[in-house]
Amino acid sequence: MSGLAQNKDNVLLRMENVTKTFRKSEGIFSRRKDTVLAVDDVTFTLYKGETLGLVGETGSGKSTLGRLALRLLEPNSGRIELDGIDTTTLSQRKFRLLRRKAQMVFQDPYGSLDPRKKVSSIVAEPLIVHGLWRKDSQEQVLNIMEKVGLQPEHLDRYPHEFSGGQRQ
Repeated sequence: MSGLAQNKDNVLLRMENVTKTFRKSEGIFSRRKDTVLAVDDVTFTLYKGETLGLVGETGSGKSTLGRLALRLLEPNSGRIELDGIDTTTLSQRKFRLLRRKAQMVFQDPYGSLDPRKKVSSIVAEPLIVHGLWRKDSQEQVLNIMEKVGLQPEHLDRYPHEFSGGQRQ
């Protein structure tokens, strides 16, 4: 690992023996319900400053792991620790505060952005949702856009006016 020691204080995300299943029925009137195993006993540790790439076929559980990390889905078993806090034991209310630190990056940059909103509104939305909007928030939006390589003149553009990489 470059620069940061792999110690407990530097753990950003840890999943231990995480499993997630879904119930699938054969049809509306069917009594038969099958269980689909989406994530099976996954364990990994991601340290601050590291990047983790998940590779797998469609349906292999990559997005499900992301949703489990953010508690958009609840695991059937296992432990999920985000920034040193066991999220599997937190109430939804307390976890909402942690959610400010982590966001999903959706796989499909074409389908994940609201085509009716300008980029300025899309970037500002998390600040508004989490109650962080302040007088200087427009400047925050500009700083965020600069960090990802977008210029101030991009503020009034719509998602369809960007390349796939810019959308991501």
